[in-house]
Parts: sequence; structure tokens; C-alpha cells
Amino acid sequence: MRGGYAGAMPDFRACAAQLNRDRHVVGYASGNFGKAIFLGSIDITLLFLLTDIIGMPAAQVSLLMLVVFLGDLAFDIGAGMLAAHADRRGIGYPRLIALCVLPCACAFAALYALPLLQAKSFVLIATLLLLLRASYALIDVPHNALLARVTVDSHARGRASGYRTLFSASASVVVATVIAPSMNAAAGHATPLRMAWLGIGAGVLFCATLLLAAWSSRAAGRPCGPVPRQAAASGWWPRSDRLFGAIAVVAVVTGFAIPMFGKTLLYLCTYVLHDAALAGRVLLTLALSGIAGATLWIALVRLHDKTTLLALSHGVAATGIGLFACAGAHQPLLLACAALAGVGLAGVAMLPWGILADIVDFSEFRYRERSETVVFAAILVLLKAGGVAALATIGWTLGYLGYVPGAVQAPAVVLGLKALAFGVPVLGSLVAILVLLRLDIGHAMHARVRRVNGWRARARQCDRLRTAGAGVAHQVSITAAG
Repeated sequence: MRGGYAGAMPDFRACAAQLNRDRHVVGYASGNFGKAIFLGSIDITLLFLLTDIIGMPAAQVSLLMLVVFLGDLAFDIGAGMLAAHADRRGIGYPRLIALCVLPCACAFAALYALPLLQAKSFVLIATLLLLLRASYALIDVPHNALLARVTVDSHARGRASGYRTLFSASASVVVATVIAPSMNAAAGHATPLRMAWLGIGAGVLFCATLLLAAWSSRAAGRPCGPVPRQAAASGWWPRSDRLFGAIAVVAVVTGFAIPMFGKTLLYLCTYVLHDAALAGRVLLTLALSGIAGATLWIALVRLHDKTTLLALSHGVAATGIGLFACAGAHQPLLLACAALAGVGLAGVAMLPWGILADIVDFSEFRYRERSETVVFAAILVLLKAGGVAALATIGWTLGYLGYVPGAVQAPAVVLGLKALAFGVPVLGSLVAILVLLRLDIGHAMHARVRRVNGWRARARQCDRLRTAGAGVAHQVSITAAG
């Protein structure tokens, strides 16, 4: 038993006091609500906007998505380098976020106003999307990197990751209950106006939450405590070492393998379970259980290392997905399994960011340089590349097996769907668990590394002061001799 928590009822006054102490961290995490509304709106409506409302041919949409994806990867890497350069010039991450929020929201609103303006130019749409993704990268990378500065304690970083996940899950509920139904109801002459209002509403929410996050994090614009500025030698990609390699494997699993369950859910419910409406209920269950799961992992991070909890969350997610595969067509049981999977998936989404913030400190300890924006940008690139690879794998597999839209599927297609929806996520979780069990970067080890980094920083500061003092004394002696 540790700290008297085992067997005790939750102390709600202590929880309230903890939230009060973490209020600047909660403010920082609120930015995830705006980001999730923003990205959720794009995920749900962009293809509908391009194909059904603007009337863009499918071939042009595919080309546009490829251009945007390639631009996205370049933008994340470039945003990491630019944010590091801005940091070295004394511009904090919060200020950079605040400067880019309005251009990003305006590009979003302009994109969704295109049907109302009857603008259909491929070049114009591509330009708006690239501007949108570039400005968003300049917000997303420093906002994620702020996790390494908004708090320096490993436990607190776990809580901060949990608060981020709570805001993201809350936004997912809004997307599932408000935005998605509004798009299903969109029809006729009212659709362009509905799209324009969606762009304005999402843009306002995005601006409000990200500005709140920037304001709450303003004290973290400089590193917390005596730690060095971003190192100019960091380049465009992090140093390759064991810790970054491990979190990179976890990121690939998180971006490629785990989302297979959600990305194939509509196919699964339609052609395997023969209940297309079930997909919406499962998605809502995943979002709601994600809120409960994030709350659970926030509580547990006080007692256990984040790597241990992440391995456990992968185990819970894999168990829920495996049980979903065995539940047949019994809907209450399917929803119960989805709820269990949602609890695990909340930890899978939440905990890597806190671990990554700690890895920045371990890298500083080993190489005596700090390159958090480059590290976070690299992980974002791996996550996005994994997501696109997952979509490509689903499309290639279904095409190879002979998938026919709207028809009764062949047994090979049904088996392929089950392998993608269940086998790939479970296998990915097993790989992540094996990697995480070999990582010894818990709370105690991180605290020791932080102390050493602090001693080194104070020693460098003293050396600079002595050098400056010696220089002043030399100038004084020369003046006196003159």
C-alpha cells in the first residue's frame, strides 16, 4: 500500500485541491477541446463538402488528399524547427500559438464558406487546405511541446495528459451528437449556409480554447527552472537512441494498428453484424467510456509509472476488442465490450504524451541539449503517417479480397474485415506492451534525472556569471590603468 490510498474512498476535497493546484495545467489542456472539435469537424465533413456539395470528382479529391498529406508531414517537421528557432529568439510557445490561431480559424471558415460563395477551383481549395494545415501545425507542435514545460513533475505530466484526453473525449461527444447528425440532416439549398455556420462556429471554439490554453501556459513560455534553451544542433529529426526508438514504435502502433478498430467499424457493423446503425452507438460508447477511462488513468498515475499504466491500458484495450470479436450479434454485450475497449483506448491516447515529455528530459540528461519541439513534431509525423497507412491498408486489403459496396460480401472479405478490425489492434497492443515493459523511465528515475539537469544548468549559469564578472573586472582594470 502506498500513501494510504489502497482501500480508501476517494477524497473529493483532495481532488478539488489538486484541480485548484493544476488550474494552469487544466487551462493548457483545454486547447485539446478546440483542436478535437476542429479536427473532428474535418474528419466528419470534409469529404462530404468536397464531393457532395462542391461536386469535386473523386479522382481530384484523391489527388488533393495526397497533396495535403505530404504537405502535412513537411509542415509538422518545419513547425518543429521554426518553433525551436522562435524559442531561441525569445518568442515563447504561447505567443507563437496566439499569433497563429486567427489565421488558422479564418482559413477553416473560408474553406467551409466555399459552397456559399460557389467557388470550386481546385487550386483555391488546395491553397486553403495547405494554409489551414500549415497554420495548424504551427499551433499543434508548440502546444504539444508545452507539455514538457507547463509542469516538470512526472506525476503532474501524467495528469496533464489525462486532462488533455478528457477535453478531447468531450469534444468527440460533441462531434458524435451535434456535428455528425447535422451533416446527415444537411440537404438542399440550406446545406451551403449550414456549412458556413459550421466553419464559423468551429473556428470560434478553436480560437477561444487555444487562446485560453496559450494564456494559461504563458508562464511556461520559457523552460520551467534552470534548463537550457532549445539546442540549435537538434536539426529536423531527434537523435536516434533507445528511448526515442521505443516511443517511436509506440507511436506507430498508436497511429497505425490501434485505429484499425474504429476505421473499419462501419464496414464491420454493416457487412459482418448487419446493423449499420450500431456503428454510431459504438462510437458514442467509445467516446463516453473514454472520459471515464481518462479519469481512471489520471487517478492511477499518482501511484504507478506511466509506462506501466500505458502497458496496462493496451492490455485493457486489446481485451475489450477481443471480447467484442467474440460477442456475436448481442448488442448490449457488444456495447459493454466497446466500453471496456474505450477505457483502454483513453490510456493509449493519453499516456504517451506524458512519457514523451519525460523523454525530452532524459535526452537533455544524455546529450546536454533540449529539443522538445523536434521530438514532438517527429512523433506527430509518425502518428499521421501511421493513420494514412492504416487507411491505405484497409482500402488495398478490401480491394484485393473483392469487396463490393452495398452487396453481400464474400467469406474472404468478412474474414479480412475481422482480421483488420480485431487482429491488427490486438497484435499492435502486444508489441507495444513488450516495448513498454523494457522502459525503465518511471517517476523516481525521472526525478533523479531532473535533479541532475538542474545541477548542470545552475553550474552553467554560475560559469557564465563568473565569465561575465571576469570580463567586467578586466575592463575596469584597463580603464583604471588608462
